[in-house]
Amino acid sequence: MIALLRKHSSVISILLLVVFLVLMWRFPTKGLILGMIFLLLSFIIASIAIFEKHSAGYHQGKLTRFALVRNVLLDAFGILLAIILAALLGGYIAEIVIRQISSDLMQLIAGIIIGLLVGIGVGVLIRQIWERFVKFPSV
Repeated sequence: MIALLRKHSSVISILLLVVFLVLMWRFPTKGLILGMIFLLLSFIIASIAIFEKHSAGYHQGKLTRFALVRNVLLDAFGILLAIILAALLGGYIAEIVIRQISSDLMQLIAGIIIGLLVGIGVGVLIRQIWERFVKFPSV
């Protein structure tokens, strides 16, 4: 299962994104619920990748069980923090920007672009902060 996810993760992510965008366009009243489902699926996929990254060190004997759990939980918390901040900030900024656009298609495109840019910015910011304050021994 994990090997299948790793092998086809890009295709699965793109297909999920396309499906959610079509569903949000088709059922705009359910947009919040669909967005929350998408964020939850993204967090689950990221958590699986985090666990795999740290479990290799555990199986080689470089990490104790406590260190494995600590590293996985701290990394997952960092990812969750980045997802929540990017979603909130991206939503607010996209809402401000798309108020002035009358076309629905242009609102969708502008919202996606603004959300993507804000998400990248928040990710870079969280990564710099996380690396500065959370230092782990090399695995």
